[in-house]
Amino acid sequence: MKLVTTHRLPEEAVRAISPDIEIIQVSGHDALLQAATDADAIIGGFGGTPFRQILQAARRVRWIHTSSAGVDTLICPELLSRDIVLTCGKGHAVGTLLAEHAFALVLALTRGIAACARMKTWGRNTKTGRSVLELRGRTMGLVGFGGVGLALAPRARAFDMDVVAVRRTPPDSAPEGVTLWGMDRFPDLLARSDVVVASVPLTEETRGMFNRQAFERMKPTALLVNVGRGEVVDTVALVDALRDNKIAGAGMDVFEQEPLPDDSPLWGMENVIITPHIAGNSPDRGGRNQETVLENLRRFVQGQALIGAVDKSAGY
Repeated sequence: MKLVTTHRLPEEAVRAISPDIEIIQVSGHDALLQAATDADAIIGGFGGTPFRQILQAARRVRWIHTSSAGVDTLICPELLSRDIVLTCGKGHAVGTLLAEHAFALVLALTRGIAACARMKTWGRNTKTGRSVLELRGRTMGLVGFGGVGLALAPRARAFDMDVVAVRRTPPDSAPEGVTLWGMDRFPDLLARSDVVVASVPLTEETRGMFNRQAFERMKPTALLVNVGRGEVVDTVALVDALRDNKIAGAGMDVFEQEPLPDDSPLWGMENVIITPHIAGNSPDRGGRNQETVLENLRRFVQGQALIGAVDKSAGY
């Protein structure tokens, strides 16, 4: 078996899985394409190499793993037409990271931290000081209930919040303290929630789902936080909703257009917090991704189902 990787893997751990695995570590576009021609498995990040070129070169590949959690840019006819298992960094590698970042944005908004950080003088009795909120007794709505939603729910419950969530295929049972609906209840979630956190993958169904109609359904006191995919929020509609007091604020890590233009009105809004697509950053992420790769390599060699597998027809 030939394993091609753009990431460094511990050879001893790989050999412990099977001594018959040939590991080829590559760097750069040309080296990856050349090594991929007879690869059985390919591990890496594919931002610098067009994915279709990899698939065209790798005629023997049966498993591809990307360290990214989002795979919308990798879904293509060449992938859909072949018997290739695609796995990604969703869940174990990035779920808790995005959940922590989402909660940081929520707290920075509700406790006035971001506004206070912009002050130049003591302002305890200012509007900012009088407008802080507590989360206890309020409702967090989770739009998407994969790895991020599963990590967010207990954090919200620890703050004595109620939790409602929607996902495309809800399971038969939900975690304790979570009301879980199908996506047809998305409008109900918007109407009920005080904080709405978006962590859905980007698909044709989710693109632009936070539009004018969605903001009309939200409470005027509600907050929107997006740590998923930027394209699920209509930026123009978001700006209008904030200006017209349709919602109370937003914490945004991702946007339709990145980098967010310097002249975006969002930069000047005091009730908006912007972070530059860093929710998934952590020095520990690489180690967790490696754990996923090694566990999947063991499963791949033994012919078992892989964790973090992408439903290619669904797009995530």
